[in-house]
Amino acid sequence: MEYRELVRSIPKPMRDPLSVKFMDILLEAKESDAIPSSVAKTILYYWQRDQLASEAGLTTLFKTVVEADPERAIGVIDDFGLEEIKLAISS
Repeated sequence: MEYRELVRSIPKPMRDPLSVKFMDILLEAKESDAIPSSVAKTILYYWQRDQLASEAGLTTLFKTVVEADPERAIGVIDDFGLEEIKLAISS
């Protein structure tokens, strides 16, 4: 699964609220120790520059959230009605 392609399929108006929900998941993740410090620094870099909703920022965030808490990630994707992305992640 190519996360960049999945992010490109997300309508731009949904990207900002989706990035906020994904950050909430990451900040509350039980498996936060599994997130490498380099990835955490990259996410922080995008967050500080208000670029989490950009293609690169959301791609990094999306991949990390799916790895840290796949059930909640799928729940958020379901809430946003992104069925094709949900199917791609679930498989």
